[in-house]
Amino acid sequence: MGGRAATAVALLAIMLAMLAGETYAQYGGRGGYYEDDDITDRAVEYYMMQQQVEGEEGRTSEDSDGRMKAQQQRMQEEMIRRKQEEAELARQEAMRRSQQEEMRQEMMRQEAMRQEAMRQEAMRQEAMRQEAMRQEAMRQEAMRQEAVRQEAMRQAMLEAEEEEMLMQQQAYAQQQAYAQQQAYAQQQAQQQRAKNIHEQQFQQAQQKHQAQNAAAVAGSMDDATTLAEKGTLLMSKGHYKNALVTYDKCLAIQLKHLGDLHPIVAHTVDLMGVALLRVGAAEEALETFEKAAYIYENSGQGVHPDLALTLMHVGQAYELEAENVQRVGPKKEWLRQIEEYSNQAYDFYEKALEMFQERVEGNEPDLDVANVVHAMGNVHNIRGEYMEALRKYKYALEHKECHMKILGEDDPSVGWTKNNIGNAFKGLYKVDEALKWYNEALSTVSKIFGPDHPEVAHVHWNIALCYQTKGEVDASKRKLGWHNSWPFKFFSAATKKRIVHEGKDFEAMVKHLNHAFDVFVKRLGEDHVSTQRATQAIMAVRELVRD
Repeated sequence: MGGRAATAVALLAIMLAMLAGETYAQYGGRGGYYEDDDITDRAVEYYMMQQQVEGEEGRTSEDSDGRMKAQQQRMQEEMIRRKQEEAELARQEAMRRSQQEEMRQEMMRQEAMRQEAMRQEAMRQEAMRQEAMRQEAMRQEAMRQEAVRQEAMRQAMLEAEEEEMLMQQQAYAQQQAYAQQQAYAQQQAQQQRAKNIHEQQFQQAQQKHQAQNAAAVAGSMDDATTLAEKGTLLMSKGHYKNALVTYDKCLAIQLKHLGDLHPIVAHTVDLMGVALLRVGAAEEALETFEKAAYIYENSGQGVHPDLALTLMHVGQAYELEAENVQRVGPKKEWLRQIEEYSNQAYDFYEKALEMFQERVEGNEPDLDVANVVHAMGNVHNIRGEYMEALRKYKYALEHKECHMKILGEDDPSVGWTKNNIGNAFKGLYKVDEALKWYNEALSTVSKIFGPDHPEVAHVHWNIALCYQTKGEVDASKRKLGWHNSWPFKFFSAATKKRIVHEGKDFEAMVKHLNHAFDVFVKRLGEDHVSTQRATQAIMAVRELVRD
């Protein structure tokens, strides 16, 4: 009985091992439903149950067969149950794999659909890009064609403007040529009249000289001194022509007693040159100053101290020549003349300054040094170098004022320096500062000379010009052309321009202009250049008022 039981147990163990092998092969070892450790545990459990059964066989041999049968029944049922479970597991695994395959197929289908959608979208985007490029190309082409059209229109407008401008320039050139012809004819007529006047004056001078020579025989040096003092007095009062006649009488007596090469004669000749400067005869004044310089240099007394003053006067004659250059004809030509005269003036001023400084001790203020530095400032002013002119003028003014404090007397040259500082500021278009200096100059020279002196009239003239410049500056600030907003009108040989007027500045300008004109006519005569300029300005103002 016991042998059969052992045999049954061995068979059961073999069956379980085979079952375990099939299960492992079917479900891939540890990848199946049961783990290897689980199968081993069940085998051990079954073995223990068998050992328990064998132990009990000794106790109850009668029940062993029944228990064996029951055990076999249970084992069979367990095997059936396990097969059913395995079948169920296999079915579930098959279903799982089927579902996985379906899911894989669905994913592949979805991916194919996504790829197709992406391809369609890419095709749509490419079509849109191609369309956008086509539209952009069309827009660029339209813009290019529009730019070409605009450029053609601009070129046409430029050509039309150039043609119109050329016509205007031709018309203006014709007007300029006509104006220059008129101006040249007028200048020739004036020169002819001046020549006739000079010939008459020369004949009169010859007659006077003969009479003076006759009077000089009886005249003494005391008489000459008296005449010189009288001429100086006439100069201080602005009677330049009468002073010139008086100096001429004085010179005749001096020549009779002292000869041609005496320093006193040179001094009288120099005074005559100053009188000629005041009446505007620059060329005659230059010749006269050169005669005076020649007499000083050949008087046999070495370098005369008054030679420096005469050299400064030669520079002033060249300066006046530069100011009197007619602004007609080619601009390059009259600019060249102005530069030539101003350079010559500056050269003589430098020579005079060097001689004046040799006699000055240290930095002691000297009136002659101040005057020649002032004159050098005038040349810078003519050149348009206004800042350098200001430096020269302020240096001269400082030294003149120091000199005045030392001597305790006034000098009219202080007023002229203030006046020329105003000129420099006017050139810089700082009109308010210029008016301040002009008014100070007017106060100074009026105090010394009175209101009806030509020197005072020149300050009034400069103030009138300053108000004219003020109108130009104000118009520029209003962003308007000065020719549309200010009250003055100049007549030059080449052009005639009107400037519209308004306001108190115009009234102030007319007031100063009228004062200058009246004094110029009265003291300098109608032929003087200052009178002619003032006359042109008065005519312009009257025309404006009439219009």
